[in-house]
Amino acid sequence: MTHKTKIKKVLVVLSPDLIRPDKPMESALIRRAISLAKITGCELELFHVCYDGSLDYRLFESDVDLRRERELLTDHQATQLAEVATRLKNESVSVRHEVRCDSPRTDAILRKIAQAKPDLVMKQAREHSYFLGLSTNTDWDLARKSPANLWLVNEEVDDIDRIIAAVGNKTGDPGDVTTASDYDLLRTAGLFGDIFEAAIYPVNAYQLPVADGMIAGVGGMAIPPQSIDRLQDRQKEQEVVVKKHSGAVRALAQYFGIPKANVYTREGHPNDVIPDVASKVDAHMIVMGANSINRLERLVNSVTVEPVISDANCDVMVVRERGLSSVPDAPKTPSYGIPQYDLQHAITDPEAAFESPQEVANISELSIALRNRILQAWEYDIRAQMAEENEGGPVKDIDVNVLDEVCSARELLKMKSKTAGERPRTLSSASA
Repeated sequence: MTHKTKIKKVLVVLSPDLIRPDKPMESALIRRAISLAKITGCELELFHVCYDGSLDYRLFESDVDLRRERELLTDHQATQLAEVATRLKNESVSVRHEVRCDSPRTDAILRKIAQAKPDLVMKQAREHSYFLGLSTNTDWDLARKSPANLWLVNEEVDDIDRIIAAVGNKTGDPGDVTTASDYDLLRTAGLFGDIFEAAIYPVNAYQLPVADGMIAGVGGMAIPPQSIDRLQDRQKEQEVVVKKHSGAVRALAQYFGIPKANVYTREGHPNDVIPDVASKVDAHMIVMGANSINRLERLVNSVTVEPVISDANCDVMVVRERGLSSVPDAPKTPSYGIPQYDLQHAITDPEAAFESPQEVANISELSIALRNRILQAWEYDIRAQMAEENEGGPVKDIDVNVLDEVCSARELLKMKSKTAGERPRTLSSASA
């Protein structure tokens, strides 16, 4: 069936390593975001939380100096992120970007989500071990608290061809196997199945009623008649549970036009069943829901999201119910990074944007690839002006010495590139 849900705005949360100068745009997160934007026409907003905790413990610096250092750090990383945005724009993607100095990082991301109101949040998944809910991290907290759907991207996954949809897996729920939230979850899975032309596999884990007392003979002793009756009753209860779960999940799959062969109904805890089935079908994404519970509740209750995120070898999409999450208060007003250069202007008119080619060569915030492109544009402009004058055009005030400076600056970049072990690239070849 047709999935009418639209994705118009996506917030892409970037970690520091993804905005580093000269880092090739080979991240699965960036690739996935570009593909999504090209297919759906959605707008991407790149977001990075910048914070240096060491600045909070410098006792012999004035508040003015500390504030200035934070501003310099934030502007520095805003310049780096502006280059990432420029590369995405070269891919004909609509993109915005923001660097914010704020803490704690998870709260800062949640505040940004509440303000931006995206249809989807994308973030690089991090490896975390799960142990009884005693620890926490940004991935788990966003899965529980984000007011928007969260897509955790596994860097080891190349393409999305098979999607697991974990439905009806509410442990201890005596009500219906599937609920309205399962329809929303499968609708989301179907939407991404349409986008990436991926097969959908609904998965349901059920747990059989626990027997009370011993029902079998021990050491060859005969089984009492009452125990036989209890065993038969238990078998009937099990048959009812299996039939109920299988029927409900297959009916849900049929509603969305999913083949019966793709439906998996398994006995066991969702923590085990979901990753096992995902491994069996070689799934590239797991779509599942999450409740808004705190660390204490995670400790005393059986939970699924955190263990699955920890065990999954694929992307995980957490489908959230809007309006369930509260926005954490900001202890102080965050500061926003301002890119130090207008990169579009720097490429189209480098002579106006910079004082000298040497300045371009020494901009550590920008990649060597982008600095090369700026210098190439500068050289092209000078040679074009010289050619126009030689062909009888108007006489211009051309400083031929600048051409030598451009060549010297490019040689300097070649040396920097070799020192960094980077293969020289143009900006277009460095794009994702």
